[in-house]
Amino acid sequence: MTMKTLLLGAAAGLVTVGAAQAADLPMTKAEPVEYVKVCTEFGEGFFYLPGTDTCLKISGEVRADYRFGTTDTDTRLDDKVFFAGEGRIKFDARTATEYGTLRSYFQINAKHQAGVTGFSIDKAFIQFGGLTAGYAHTFFGIYDADYANTIFAPYFTSQSTVNLLAYTAVFGGGFSATLSVEDGLDHRSGLWDDTAGLPSGYGGQTMPDVVGNLRFDGGWGEAAVFGAVHQIRYPLAANETDYGFAVGAGVGINLPFMAGGHIALEGVYADGASNYLGLGGGIGGAPDASFSTLGPTSDVGVDTDSGSGWSITGEIGANVTPAFVVTAFGSYVDYEQGTPSAVLGQPILSTPDFTAWVAGINAWYTIVPGLSVGAEVSYHSTDYDDALNALVEDDDDSWQGGVRIKRVF
Repeated sequence: MTMKTLLLGAAAGLVTVGAAQAADLPMTKAEPVEYVKVCTEFGEGFFYLPGTDTCLKISGEVRADYRFGTTDTDTRLDDKVFFAGEGRIKFDARTATEYGTLRSYFQINAKHQAGVTGFSIDKAFIQFGGLTAGYAHTFFGIYDADYANTIFAPYFTSQSTVNLLAYTAVFGGGFSATLSVEDGLDHRSGLWDDTAGLPSGYGGQTMPDVVGNLRFDGGWGEAAVFGAVHQIRYPLAANETDYGFAVGAGVGINLPFMAGGHIALEGVYADGASNYLGLGGGIGGAPDASFSTLGPTSDVGVDTDSGSGWSITGEIGANVTPAFVVTAFGSYVDYEQGTPSAVLGQPILSTPDFTAWVAGINAWYTIVPGLSVGAEVSYHSTDYDDALNALVEDDDDSWQGGVRIKRVF
């Protein structure tokens, strides 16, 4: 027997013994591997959370802004160029149930500008069937939620995100109606104490805002009418309560002869509820109302007067090419601040009445899918009727604009 034969025999014996011993060892089953599965039920980008029937979409964007602005009142101390960076992350979770889709949505924004970093919650709400609960866009208006394709320019119409509880009923044929109970604290624009000539805070809230809308959605576009009731609860010095309101209508029309072409228009009237005009309070602003009192021992008593105004806002846009989108926009507001007369029949220092308008144009170009650059220029004009008010300029005109680079994913 040769050496080669002996070695081969020994190796065969070892393999046989090893196999016999291995057969006596306990066997363990590998854990199943759960792979992420695509969920197509709710559109692109959703995937199933492993082990559940919930579909999740994670998306976001990063913005780099480079802006400029000039006004009639510029001084050497005023900044005229502005830089900002912002990141946004969005979580959209949906589950199909026997009672309809259960959805939760959460978005957080982080922005750094002028050496300051700020974090804010953009949205945080739950939807189930026709119910919407949480921090969501107000149900007053359609322009800000569905259009509003400005980059930097402001506009004068409702644009609030508020805490709310709403129910939407769908009637079929494109018609629906929503009744929404919304936090009045989120809709306040402040008060004006005409006795002291200073802005003033509200009293405590005892009633939320009630908002309702009736809308139609069709292949040609959408249209809606909407209204709101807002409580004006004056501070202890005035000890009064009034109620403001706002009404409006909006329409968006698709232009079939233009790719992506559309026209959107929205008009609003508000009395004692200037937040629904997209306005705020303070000196030179638009507080919901003014009050005047000489004190608790005064025989004159308390006088109140709400501010009122109307606005119209619109835009027209179209895709010049699949990668190049142009939008022109404009907005106008006319606001009259009420002036109490309890102080010897004359207001001490009221906020002024004013008209203001904004007009501009922007364009977006998609470089590659997910990366785009946009440029905008707009002209702003404000004319104050109360030229004698030393705290406010007679009028204010400015050019504003800039460039935004945006990456979405």
